Amino acid sequence: MDVSWPPPKNAVAIYDMISDFLGTEDPFSSIKDRSTKEVLKLYPLLEERIKTHADPLEAAIRLAVCGNVIDYGTSSDFNLLDELDRIFNVDFYKWEYDEFKDRLNRADWVLYIGDNSGESVFDRLLIEELARPVKFVVRGGPIINDVTYKDAIDAGIHKVATIVSSGCRVPGIDFEWCSEEFLKLYHEAPMIISKGQGNFETLSDEKREIFFLFKIKCDVVARHLDCPLGSMFMGRVQSN
Repeated sequence: MDVSWPPPKNAVAIYDMISDFLGTEDPFSSIKDRSTKEVLKLYPLLEERIKTHADPLEAAIRLAVCGNVIDYGTSSDFNLLDELDRIFNVDFYKWEYDEFKDRLNRADWVLYIGDNSGESVFDRLLIEELARPVKFVVRGGPIINDVTYKDAIDAGIHKVATIVSSGCRVPGIDFEWCSEEFLKLYHEAPMIISKGQGNFETLSDEKREIFFLFKIKCDVVARHLDCPLGSMFMGRVQSN
């Protein structure tokens, strides 16, 4: 570990120690499977709420960003039915929807960097509304509850996007460890969507336009963005 590294990079060393201690490559496997299955039960309802919304794309973005707010691991119904109206009306600290639509309209395909496994079901809903070919990026191997190739298949991502691996197990993106395939896609992508705080922590200094979609979950990131802890963020840090 190195204190100069961002937390997602140090997480690999910590995760490996836990994995070795427990004697399993994927200690979070059962949690990920359960989360995905529970969200999939509600997929038809979520899809209907998006399709009947006045602006389906906006609704899908809001639901995707708020997907990691919902604690889908603690109860059988996630309390999601009670949360839907609040999710679609919550105020975002940053909400660059017009800029998002403008970039999407000029993009012939999208690179979508995934975050957590259960949350990827919400990503699937948003990908459907993008109406563009999408490359969905997963981790190169098990790391905490982040989405892997298997997790993405379980969530049905393969039905709406092409699944590609970042080539590294960091719960974020570390270019030193990424595959050549991912790096090529990253540099060629006409539009990039990045889900989750781990991806934000490793990509926020990149000198290109990336649309970050996440909830601000730690004080360091809140101070960096000068916003309240727990805020919702949908927008860019850098812009072309």
